[in-house]
Amino acid sequence: MTIFFNGIQSNQNLIDVNVPLICMNANKAFEELCYWCRVGDVQNVDRLISTGVNLNGVDEFDNSPLFLASLCGHEALVRLLLKRGAVCDRDRYEGARCIYGALTDSIRNILLKYDISKAVDVKQPFATHISNQLKDNNIKSHDIEFRFQNLSCFKLHKFLIAARSPYFKQKLLGAWKNRVVIEMPLKTSSSAFEAISKFLYLVPVLHEINSSDYDTLKLFCRKLNLLELLECLEKIHHVMDASERSRLIAEYQFKFTESAREDLTSFLHEEIICQKKSIRCESGVLKTLRIPSPTSSFADVYVQVKCDPEAEKSWVYPCHRSILARCEYFKIMFSSRFWETTYYDQEANQNLASLPIITLPTSNTEVAEIILSYLYYDRTEIPWNLSIGVLQAADALLNDRLKTMAAISITQSRELLNHISIFKILEIAWETRMERLEHYVAEIIANKLDYYSMESDFKKAVISSSKRIQDREETDTIELIDDIRYYLLKKHNLDTEDIEILEIETDIEFLKNSGIIAYKEDLKLIDNLLATLGLEA
Repeated sequence: MTIFFNGIQSNQNLIDVNVPLICMNANKAFEELCYWCRVGDVQNVDRLISTGVNLNGVDEFDNSPLFLASLCGHEALVRLLLKRGAVCDRDRYEGARCIYGALTDSIRNILLKYDISKAVDVKQPFATHISNQLKDNNIKSHDIEFRFQNLSCFKLHKFLIAARSPYFKQKLLGAWKNRVVIEMPLKTSSSAFEAISKFLYLVPVLHEINSSDYDTLKLFCRKLNLLELLECLEKIHHVMDASERSRLIAEYQFKFTESAREDLTSFLHEEIICQKKSIRCESGVLKTLRIPSPTSSFADVYVQVKCDPEAEKSWVYPCHRSILARCEYFKIMFSSRFWETTYYDQEANQNLASLPIITLPTSNTEVAEIILSYLYYDRTEIPWNLSIGVLQAADALLNDRLKTMAAISITQSRELLNHISIFKILEIAWETRMERLEHYVAEIIANKLDYYSMESDFKKAVISSSKRIQDREETDTIELIDDIRYYLLKKHNLDTEDIEILEIETDIEFLKNSGIIAYKEDLKLIDNLLATLGLEA
């Protein structure tokens, strides 16, 4: 079988050791994952999964995250873990332990119906987005086409295949420079090339490979320096046991995803962030940018961050529409006919590239680079001092998951409240429609009600909350007050049934110890405030 690639070998490591990869210590991250699996916090688990933590590891007591979630009865979390790649193989000890240790029949049925082959499905939002680009029917961002004599045709992205393979990068900067169509030699295997393309785009392909293609694929892997795929093919080719084969495939699919994340991390820092340019916008908003484009980034759009409106100074980053389309705002923009007819300068030539330019809704380059890091390689660890800026920008970009990750950073920061009022956070929660933040604020106020009840900002917040109810009626409630009352119950370790029982109790000492008296004192503070403001809730 003839392979069309020239015999270029490369041991180049694309990851610069000086690039600060944003990841947590593996052991610490796994311990935190296990904690949130016990608690049942779906969003925090999803956040940790996106950092690359191993879902199929075990803690010091041999408990896997899936076992902890099933044992503690968190059905939504069990579904998430399975969707993201947790393995439940009933023929093995770990899988059987999950099934028979499940707290509810509902969870047990989910695990029993689970097919282990699903563990190799795309298991992260990052991988899903990369995989979806292979078809990319909406924004048509492919910029290179590989054509075969059997009429097969594969449309790919230069930046992505260059980021994933040193061989492709060298060819695209050399022999294939400025080419958009590559005619493949007659004897080149289109099925093998399709498998390689799917691998580069994180589409699970290992289950689809026919034994007749193994030798050809191994040749491709050696030429492209895809050593992980080569190692996987050599291992699974002779494994006959279906369960063991599925386990190996799931394990390698996880490795492939993490390798792709590293590739795109390196690409972002080297070819986008390090290639940003400072420009002046003397005539207001730019639609095209006529400056030499970094050839190694293969960019098709510039992202602008307006840092100094008075000096009309901006930073621009060479980016890619297919990646930016992970935000619904950009996806809609790039899919419209208006985009195609408005943003391109027909006078551009090879020496002076003309790229469309779009603006991020932030004036902070650090926030902008956090957003780009999320879009390119799913960075979800957001520093507390940037979390509000990221939340507001993500809201404008219609990216709900990034909003959630920013909100988690806010709620888990011990420093933020030293720099910003809790009531400002409440305003931001309302502005961005983040219910998680509203509950966070209510819990903090409830825990320190003696202090906050004296604050004028608290009164303003209650009034603002009351005005948020449209067509207010006497039976309407004030959401902020309702939330505070709920967290007052938690503060005093009570529930509504406790209150009904304790209200008929006459032993004062017992009532003090039960927390009911302190709870009623807090409620009185709330009632007095509402009476002062002329409100009922």
